[in-house]
Amino acid sequence: MTNKLIKFTVAAAAFAVASLSAQAADMPVKGRPKPPETLNWAGCYLGGDFGYAWARDFDAERGSVTGVLSGFSPTDSANANGFKLGGYLGCNWQVAGPFAIGAEGDLEWTNARGTTTFPNSGPPDDFYETRIDSQSSVRGRIGYALDNMLVYVTGGAAFAHVTEHDVLAATGAFNNNAATRTGWTLGAGFDYAATARWLVRIEYRYADFGTLRYVSTVFPGFAENHRITENVVRLGLAYKFW
Repeated sequence: MTNKLIKFTVAAAAFAVASLSAQAADMPVKGRPKPPETLNWAGCYLGGDFGYAWARDFDAERGSVTGVLSGFSPTDSANANGFKLGGYLGCNWQVAGPFAIGAEGDLEWTNARGTTTFPNSGPPDDFYETRIDSQSSVRGRIGYALDNMLVYVTGGAAFAHVTEHDVLAATGAFNNNAATRTGWTLGAGFDYAATARWLVRIEYRYADFGTLRYVSTVFPGFAENHRITENVVRLGLAYKFW
């Protein structure tokens, strides 16, 4: 009977020690909280964004035959600034621990507008207005996860619908030249997981839409060469649906 009691006591003590050891492994070190688990960023999401753009359109006016810079060529850019509103869709794949790669596309409406004059053409001076009405992009992303935050860089192809509104001030005659420009964009930002599904975003991107060239009907004999670039800050909110 005594031997059975001893065996039972030893077994109970061993079980108690094992249970306490398991609990101790799950407890944080005194004065130091247990590290949070890193969120799995793999999956796809759909979101909306709002932002502000600072675009610059600098026109170099040249003789349409000679290619020589005109004496009327603008000395200042048209600062086509305005708001943006749109949506984005993308997917992430978690690779190599905290690193993630992804692909994303977006489509936005914008009211970016800006005007500048042609010097030596007046008085009154002729002018042009740059209008950017819509934009989109298709990009890759590389990110690094920091707990509930994914810090990333992004870059790819960018597209913008641009209209150049040229005005001959003396008569009020005007000419509109519209085109969809293809360029590139590069930027960085971070996504913050407010929950496992809802992602808050802050992002900055630069875009270069190259040079839009045309001969305006109101400025005969001259070719306009508009170089268009843009800086944008965006705020976004997305839902991770898969």
